[in-house]
Amino acid sequence: MDNPFISHLRKPPKLKGIKRALFIQPHADDNQIGAGGMMALLADSGAEVYELTVTDDRRLEQDKEGLTTRQSEAVAAQQYLNVKNAGFLGFCDKTQEPVEKIALKIMEVIRKIKPDAVFTVDPDLAAECHSDHIKTGCAVKYAVMDAACDFYPYSEDGKARHETWTTPILAFYYTDKPNRKADISKVMDKKIDSIKCHKSQVDSNLLMFVKELAKIAAKGTKFKYAEQFRALSSLQMHCFNIALEEDND
Repeated sequence: MDNPFISHLRKPPKLKGIKRALFIQPHADDNQIGAGGMMALLADSGAEVYELTVTDDRRLEQDKEGLTTRQSEAVAAQQYLNVKNAGFLGFCDKTQEPVEKIALKIMEVIRKIKPDAVFTVDPDLAAECHSDHIKTGCAVKYAVMDAACDFYPYSEDGKARHETWTTPILAFYYTDKPNRKADISKVMDKKIDSIKCHKSQVDSNLLMFVKELAKIAAKGTKFKYAEQFRALSSLQMHCFNIALEEDND
């Protein structure tokens, strides 16, 4: 018989009862495409939901008009879902900045908001080729861990101490290693409508594709539509990641 502690470690954390959530995306539309249903479920339940965007989606450094368009579309989606804007970090699309620099900025937001759960893209998705997605996912992993360390970032004399925050749940979307599936059937239309707010990026093919993916994610459940996540508790984020058992919310 398994030790109760080990049995607990084998279970992914439930994505229910979350009171404050932070969704961190590489680009202005990723949260809605990958986790818009979860955002809607949490916001509708009365939770505080925040959105942080890492890049500004500029194709060129001087493309100020494009930056304004993407930001206004992101804010429109946030308002539609009753989500609060945690900011735009302003890294350029296909940024050459190191992951550690991005992580430091994200860590500052985590310490300020103090979320029960952080959601972001899975940097370990097989064959993911977009560097912004890989860097964002990795940066969030580092930021969640570093936010709990009172000595980080280091001071010159090594004596500085910081207010810390330990995030109970880290959940990845756009993942091929899901261990949690959330029923988004009742908010599927809201998810689609939130994606439509990104007018400069969306066409009917994308909307149809997103809906089909939600059907595929729901296979093996009683749900009509689902979103899938790889969820980790704070105990599973370092060395002892054995959250292998799939479960449904």
